[in-house]
Amino acid sequence: MTTSQSKGASMSTGNRSVLVMVDSREAAARRDLIHGLFAALRFWGVPHEVWDAADGFPSPPAHFRSRALYVLGHDGVGQRLQETLAQQIAAAVQGGAGWLSFDRRVDSWPVALRELAPPTRRDGLATRLSLPTEAGGAHFINSGHDATAAWELMAALPVTQLPGLVQAGWQPLLLAGGEPVLACRQLGAGRAVFWGLSLMLYREDVWGHGRFLDGLLWRSLVWAAAKPFAMRAIPPYVTARVDDCHGAYSAFGYVDAFKRHGIAPNLGLFIDELGPTDWAAVSQRYRAHEADFSMHAFRDDFYKARPDWRPYAVLADKPDLSHGGRETLFAGLSLDHDSGEALPLAQIAENVVRMDKAFAAAGIRHSKIINAHYGEVGYPVIPAFLARGACFLCNNTVPGQLYANQPMWSPAPYGLRGNNGRPGVIIDRSPAHPELFFSSVGYPPYAGQSGGADILNGHVPFLGEAAAVRKDAAIARGVSNVLRSLDMMCWAVIMTHEERIDVISLDDWDEIIAGVVAGARRGWDLIPASREQVSVIARRLSTTALNRVDVLSDGRLQCELTGQSDGPSPLMVWLNEGEDCRRVYLDLPALDGFFRSEPMPVPSC
Repeated sequence: MTTSQSKGASMSTGNRSVLVMVDSREAAARRDLIHGLFAALRFWGVPHEVWDAADGFPSPPAHFRSRALYVLGHDGVGQRLQETLAQQIAAAVQGGAGWLSFDRRVDSWPVALRELAPPTRRDGLATRLSLPTEAGGAHFINSGHDATAAWELMAALPVTQLPGLVQAGWQPLLLAGGEPVLACRQLGAGRAVFWGLSLMLYREDVWGHGRFLDGLLWRSLVWAAAKPFAMRAIPPYVTARVDDCHGAYSAFGYVDAFKRHGIAPNLGLFIDELGPTDWAAVSQRYRAHEADFSMHAFRDDFYKARPDWRPYAVLADKPDLSHGGRETLFAGLSLDHDSGEALPLAQIAENVVRMDKAFAAAGIRHSKIINAHYGEVGYPVIPAFLARGACFLCNNTVPGQLYANQPMWSPAPYGLRGNNGRPGVIIDRSPAHPELFFSSVGYPPYAGQSGGADILNGHVPFLGEAAAVRKDAAIARGVSNVLRSLDMMCWAVIMTHEERIDVISLDDWDEIIAGVVAGARRGWDLIPASREQVSVIARRLSTTALNRVDVLSDGRLQCELTGQSDGPSPLMVWLNEGEDCRRVYLDLPALDGFFRSEPMPVPSC
């Protein structure tokens, strides 16, 4: 792909952009827009523009032409549109553009727009949302959930109920109080989606992002938009990570369960706890690209000294660092776990040499992923990691801080911070160093959410957590974690700690991983991936922006991007498939400031 001159473009973000109409004088609505919608648009890499009714400078009519999707961003903005612009938008929708409304004050809209809304509406409050259970209630927009799924809100949400939808040609997608509050329909050649619930839904004290309702938003955008519709979202990667690794009793034989499904995990090593058989397996797995390996710590063998520690088996050539449990120790690379202070510089330098010798002896390089025990990384060791190509933080612990001592910050994409004080999702530069990048997808950060990131926690006989292996429960948590991430249009991580794998059979472990992958595949498309490569792609998407997309007269796609990336990255392109939608991918090259593509044919499959 090479650069070329733009052809057939007529507006600033192209004929496959999204136009969001707002009124900045509505301060409360603006707050919900920024957090609920615009943060999402940036995260998903959707080319969009804003028309603000508060700006007295008139927009030329041509600026409203040929958009992929028109969005009324909040209550009351529709009444700000002049009739001529409303007619133009209505005609565009009938001709094939999309319409998405969060404005429930339909009676104040210009006449031309009112036909784009459900005919009957009734205001109320909702504390519980659910899916339609009758035949025909399933749709692309509300897919990915069990038909009996329901969500109890943390605070009452103003809603507009939409009775009598079916008779008017609308399809109910979400219910509150037994009545629809989200609906869609075909309008001529275009598609319309009406939200009877505001973006207030994504406030953390009402519901928030990252809790299985983000999919309603991005699927509404995707379904309604004229196709092909391009975005720079993260593909539905599924990868894995295992912490506290010394090979277990199988010398990393558990990696085969991931390998069978095309997944290459990151393994965080306790490097002093590995024996010769383990290191030979590390070398073999590395050469076969079946896993990447990070320095976790030198050792942490406290649990091995407990009388109720009973591994499934023990590999004969494991080193006994604790002398039968009499001398247990946690030895990290760069941070004192008790004081929170960085280790002395001379000791860190010595530790880095020890790490390098261990990795070199196995013939492997350190992963690009920094997977420190507890996520604790001292500031002085950062240059050493960067010099070895390790720049991706996979935990949610800020460098220079203890695991339990995290600063108040609002990382991208959503600034999530749970009642446990920890961000659940971080895809952002580190506040400690601009060259470090967080690619961290963790557990639900809200109160009332069961479990956590570790799919085996509480479900295997590790130090009394369970009397026996609870395979169904482990599978259920794994499936839930994967689907929650994919619902955010993020990648998913199957995560556990090796000490829990160490107490179950490989057959049980294989069944658990197979169950998680099979459960996640039901109703969802996913792409098995390497944990390292997922981080690489996430950063390339984060440091570039899709600024313009046009569909040319011959059906080919042309786009413009800005930013910097160190290699190729995917352009996600959505196509209609009946009432459904499916995504295909085009490869874009490394970017250095600005890129305009040659016209690209859109793949049909």
